[in-house]
Amino acid sequence: MSGVRGSSPALLRAVRLIGAAGLLIPLAVAGLAGSATASGASKPPIKLGLIMSLTGVAASSYTNGQYGAVARIDAQNAAGGVDGHKLQLIVKDDASSPSQNTTAAQDLVQNAGVFGVIDFSSFTFAAAPYLHSAGIPVTSWAVDGPEWIEQPYTNMFDVNPPTLGPINGVYYYYLSGLVKFLKSTGITKLAGLSYGISPSAQRATNQLLQAAKKDAGIATCYNNSSVPFGAVDFTADVLSMKSAGCNGVNAAFVDSSDIALSSEVKQAGLHAVQYYETGYDQSVIDNPSALAAMDGDYVAIQYNFIRPNAATAKMLANLVRYDPKFHKGDIPSMGTYGSYLAADLMIKGLQLAGKNPTRQKFITNLRKDCNYTAEGVLPSPTSMCHFGTLAMLPKQFCTYLVQLRGTHFVLANGGKPLCSIRQAQT
Repeated sequence: MSGVRGSSPALLRAVRLIGAAGLLIPLAVAGLAGSATASGASKPPIKLGLIMSLTGVAASSYTNGQYGAVARIDAQNAAGGVDGHKLQLIVKDDASSPSQNTTAAQDLVQNAGVFGVIDFSSFTFAAAPYLHSAGIPVTSWAVDGPEWIEQPYTNMFDVNPPTLGPINGVYYYYLSGLVKFLKSTGITKLAGLSYGISPSAQRATNQLLQAAKKDAGIATCYNNSSVPFGAVDFTADVLSMKSAGCNGVNAAFVDSSDIALSSEVKQAGLHAVQYYETGYDQSVIDNPSALAAMDGDYVAIQYNFIRPNAATAKMLANLVRYDPKFHKGDIPSMGTYGSYLAADLMIKGLQLAGKNPTRQKFITNLRKDCNYTAEGVLPSPTSMCHFGTLAMLPKQFCTYLVQLRGTHFVLANGGKPLCSIRQAQT
């Protein structure tokens, strides 16, 4: 952990040894050596917790992702913290387990005494009831379940419009731009695959299949919504898709499953356009077998890292300076940029909570922010207002799409964002 670029020697000096494998996980970010007591400052540090799947079946999309949150908090501490309070981050690994996510949340609150929790995991839904009952502010780049827009979870804040849950029993999605693009690639029969344990994965896949049929006339040729989490054997699925004449494949998986499925599709001679929710990742670029497996595939990205605007360039510069795993020109993984932005949202809530922040002030005041953009990183603003109502979801939402070509990703759709109108799932 030594040699962190642009950081003081004290950065990440404190670590906690957890797990049977002896995994070293950062305990606190820069500012420990210069904390309120050591520096003579009058304001105590604010402790924050971070829960991620750093090991286990989901880890391929989250490994080392904690450093994104570290980078955002380091940058804030370098600017003086929040109203003079330095921020300290305690990181917990839920080992890709719903029960461990709950245990980690309880430990952070009851033993570590954190003010708020960044729970960026596919299994946050498990800890949600406890965190709500304890009145803990929670932020995330949500990828797990419906609680981000469902009562009573007003303490939970998603960086993106929270489409994972229903509003008055109706789910909404933003896919019209994407399905129009997919049709332009020649897809006429689309297959979908998702994890059986993941409500968000199932929702994402089913919404895409419905939107493709409704808006673009693309038929559903195969749908498996009971894939084991982290699966890497898709022999039966690929045979079924080939038999059904599928020429398009979509999956809501973590990276390891994406790579395995894409490889089997190509090996089986199934000539299909493939679109994945994850996979735009430096680990894919650095792995020759992953490059070969995903060559030609399309991947969704919500933030333009190829042609970054000023705010995104600042984010990338912070990662270069404070993330020991990130180098100039690297692609931030989902774990990295997700935890970075979730930490930014936590910082925003602390700033809005005022000079004497309380958890309730955090929740109440952040719920009044109707135009959160992560300082301009988000292509469309996210509203924290009007919780649980349709007014919380914008009428239009924009994302980007990339394609892997050889050894690098390029922006698809001529580099233009794919903007989609809000639609109800029937």
